[in-house]
Amino acid sequence: MGKNLIFIYNLALIMIYSGIIWMSFLLFYWEREKKLLWTGIIFSAILMDDIVIFLSEMFENFADVYNKIFMIVPTHKTLIYMIVSLGYLTIFKRLLNRKIKKIDYVILTLYVVFMLFVPALKNSAWKIWLYFLPSQAYNLYLGITSFLTIKKNPEEFQDSFYLWCKRLFFLTIIFNILIVIEDTIVIFNFDTYSRFYINMNNRSTTSDILYLVYAGFTAAYITYYLKILLKNNRIVSSVTNCVKETFPSDIEDSLLYHFGENYHLTSREREILKVLLDDKTNQEISDDLYISLGTAKTHIHNIFQKIGVVKRPQLLEVYETYRSRQLTPEKKED
Repeated sequence: MGKNLIFIYNLALIMIYSGIIWMSFLLFYWEREKKLLWTGIIFSAILMDDIVIFLSEMFENFADVYNKIFMIVPTHKTLIYMIVSLGYLTIFKRLLNRKIKKIDYVILTLYVVFMLFVPALKNSAWKIWLYFLPSQAYNLYLGITSFLTIKKNPEEFQDSFYLWCKRLFFLTIIFNILIVIEDTIVIFNFDTYSRFYINMNNRSTTSDILYLVYAGFTAAYITYYLKILLKNNRIVSSVTNCVKETFPSDIEDSLLYHFGENYHLTSREREILKVLLDDKTNQEISDDLYISLGTAKTHIHNIFQKIGVVKRPQLLEVYETYRSRQLTPEKKED
């Protein structure tokens, strides 16, 4: 690939990754949703990695220095792989509304420790292959477990949103297998690793394709998220007061806002809570807020978990207790 094509290709990647990063962090600032935070972190790590690879492709002197350092202390690559894998773990579990298990952290820790000790081996193709393998194996493990979670619980994951999640996990499985195959072919047939001379291809084409697939899924998710936010902003004023009392609406809104802040609810969850307190059904909430039924159920489940209740009457009781406690001083002053 000529230097001009390399420049154009990397410029396109940098623009795509930067756009995803900017939108992810901006939406996180608004919504405080950890999936968005980790999406921004993952693509920041991917962008940093691509810039280093870009420099190694454009400047031979930089490539020589980088390759020599990589063979001894590949700290840069290890940190990026650790961040990306931890991000995948967090996002995949949150998409499925599942808690991260200790075994997931244990396996992640073991693979990072393994990557730290591999550089101590003698320079060879096997050394590099063993260094890259754990990351792909762990990401493959996350893809398989997430895919099977949906497949084994069809009643829980009926919404069309989870069909896209299933496709995402399936592509994660396929591409991580392809990445291992590509690494095996390139490392053992095209790269050179010896004591005096190192010539390695730092770019994985299959990895680039996978990252672009993730960027596509992320762009679609962010677009969906923005559409819902815009629709919700238009209908918030039409939602009735959460408790039928004669207090001004700004007081009720203030109480609801601070109640949500107290239990660390996102702005989306506060909107759903407002409709929940009207004792509407899940389907009515879905219709009122222009969200899918599955998404409504997921948000309601998250609200219940954060507040520490399991039924709607308990939620109403908790809110009414909070509301009464906040309004009592005002009544006494009258």
